Amino acid sequence: MRLEFDDEQALLQATARDFAARELEPFLARHPDEPLPRDSVLELLGMVKPFGMLSARVPGHLGGAGMDAVSLGILYEEFPPDVSLTASANDIIGLRLLDGGSPEIVDRYLPRLIEGEIMAGSSISEPDAGSDVTGITTRAERHGDSYIVDGRKVWSSHCTIADVLLAAVRLGTDDRGRAVVGRLLIDREQSGFETRDLELMGLRRHHLGEVVFDGCRVPAGNLIGEGGLASLTASWLTQRTLLGLMAVHLARKAYDASVAHAKQRRQFGKPIGAFQLVQSMIVEMATLIDTSRYLCYRALDLLDRGVEARMESSMAKYYATEAAVKVTSLAIQVHGAYGLSTEYPLEQYFRDARMLTMPDGTTEIQKLMIGREILGISAIR
Repeated sequence: MRLEFDDEQALLQATARDFAARELEPFLARHPDEPLPRDSVLELLGMVKPFGMLSARVPGHLGGAGMDAVSLGILYEEFPPDVSLTASANDIIGLRLLDGGSPEIVDRYLPRLIEGEIMAGSSISEPDAGSDVTGITTRAERHGDSYIVDGRKVWSSHCTIADVLLAAVRLGTDDRGRAVVGRLLIDREQSGFETRDLELMGLRRHHLGEVVFDGCRVPAGNLIGEGGLASLTASWLTQRTLLGLMAVHLARKAYDASVAHAKQRRQFGKPIGAFQLVQSMIVEMATLIDTSRYLCYRALDLLDRGVEARMESSMAKYYATEAAVKVTSLAIQVHGAYGLSTEYPLEQYFRDARMLTMPDGTTEIQKLMIGREILGISAIR
């Protein structure tokens, strides 16, 4: 068992860490803690494109980066989560287009997604359908050479600035009365829909919003296959683990700040790092970060080796995101009253970490999926 990066991966890590500190963090610092303007998002896509983040999971022979999962994970650990979340949309939608998209649709949109010329968004969740994708009620009814879409989506990534949305829709029911779910690529220039950004407690530079489809007419050729749940599930296996590494990034930031503060801040004539209770918090933070990293890279390594890793990816996401909430909370405690000040980044690390426990399956959903893999019994259905 190898627990270290090889030389190429170690170089990628060093390069990405330097780029994040030199370019990405100053870029974000120049923008208020609110959804980035569209032109800034496109600029950000251009900045990370050379690292392959816009097409990491698209095969090389189709113009993508064709990156292995561990290397992609390194980028997600080193780059700020607001950056990774922004870049991931084009990558994920590009991958999903290849699963059921017509050659015409792939040729029309994939190169532009890879180049960062257009922005993609994902529109799956609904007020009453999150982890239960089969509970989707947004309808797409066939009328001649078009589908008419009606329904409401929430937590849709980039919906207010996206050029195209990949929306999960209900096409009807099968002979057993179960929902037939399909995926439609909805181009803003072709089909009108209403959007608004949702106000978030954390990750505020990222766009999450609400979409309303009211008689939205979409060309029938934009259907990316019926079913499609297997494609969604496969991409989620990687994405859950990558979310875990975004959490590791935040935890590391909070930990580094806490170590520096514990060495510099003096009370009762000595650094607070000399006190046992402060050392206890620092040790707990370091241990939570290390275990999170190993769980995440184990899952990605298994995926690279062709193992489905359903349990391991859920473990990585559940553990790493909850650990980041704990670490960032401890960091606030180490800083004392300073940790509560918005002049310090600790409270933002905490808010951002708390956000990551929700996407792509909450902590509770991850536990149910892990339980299913261990026991062979589903607690859901």
